[in-house]
Amino acid sequence: MGWTCALISFTDGRYLGATLDCNGLRTGCYYITHSGRVIMASEVGVVDIPLEDVCKKGRLNPGMMLLVDFEKHIVVDDATLKKQYSLVRPYGEWLRSV
Repeated sequence: MGWTCALISFTDGRYLGATLDCNGLRTGCYYITHSGRVIMASEVGVVDIPLEDVCKKGRLNPGMMLLVDFEKHIVVDDATLKKQYSLVRPYGEWLRSV
């Protein structure tokens, strides 16, 4: 029996996020456009986007996340999300004390 991996997306109305589970056998390619769109799919080219409208493009790797905050009108990348949540609690201290 093999692993089934997936791009998982989620929302609560304010946030829209995506992450890869497992080994990332399914890709999560995304474009962020100057015109304010975030497009994510398992393959590039699902939607035709003029290259001059592409502000940033990337791909989620296993364990990475991408988050869109609709209230702040921003896209929060993986490194920023992890830094934000690592500062909420003293996880490093907790690990050192074990």
